[in-house]
Amino acid sequence: MTTVAFCEQDEFCRRVLARHWPDVPCYPDVRYLAENGSAVDADVVCGGDPCPSRSKARGGRPSSHPDLAGYFLAVVGRVRPRWVVRENVFAPDALDFAAVLDMLGYEVASVGFDSADFTAQSRRRQFLVGCPAGYRADFLGTLLDASSDVGFGSTGGDAKAPVASCLTAHPSRLAAEDNYCFEPGRGLRLLSAEECESLTGLPRGWTAGLALGRRRAMCGNAVTVPVVSNIGRAMMAAEA
Repeated sequence: MTTVAFCEQDEFCRRVLARHWPDVPCYPDVRYLAENGSAVDADVVCGGDPCPSRSKARGGRPSSHPDLAGYFLAVVGRVRPRWVVRENVFAPDALDFAAVLDMLGYEVASVGFDSADFTAQSRRRQFLVGCPAGYRADFLGTLLDASSDVGFGSTGGDAKAPVASCLTAHPSRLAAEDNYCFEPGRGLRLLSAEECESLTGLPRGWTAGLALGRRRAMCGNAVTVPVVSNIGRAMMAAEA
């Protein structure tokens, strides 16, 4: 597959994208792309709209992050790709998102993954996949076959293997709900940027050139690469 466009608001994430994909355009905001998406020709639209407004971790507290699920769907309506992949936390409004995909003519598959089956980070996420008509069964069959015997985290392989909690998107906090290490003679420390990259499935140094806090936040906001790679392979197999 060839990447044809990105949509990213964060300035620092845009720098990393530009370094690795210098010739691929990056749109500044999904709301802009929702109005101008007809200029993009893509077979797959994938992404994760901000989750804080629906995250259980907020405990019902208000969020300053907008709910952009509707704009995500507007992009799909403009671009009309063959496949749609949306990653987010498990939340009841996934039914509404799936219903709109159905109205747009897609068959919809809902699959849940814990990244601990692929890396040493526990990150439970729901993926809604919009499939071309008639492709759903083949996609799910390939996906489940590929994911039935993988992993070295808490839900596969050695049950005693250490697994990190879901990486935080906060740049520099040291709190009970975040990951930190204890080293004899050094005490508590935050995970390094390279450790966070590995837990996300990125090559070490992928986010190099930025401050530690920025790099940690990027990894906390990123999808786990082996998980989405698994989904991508199942999509390609269904097309074969």
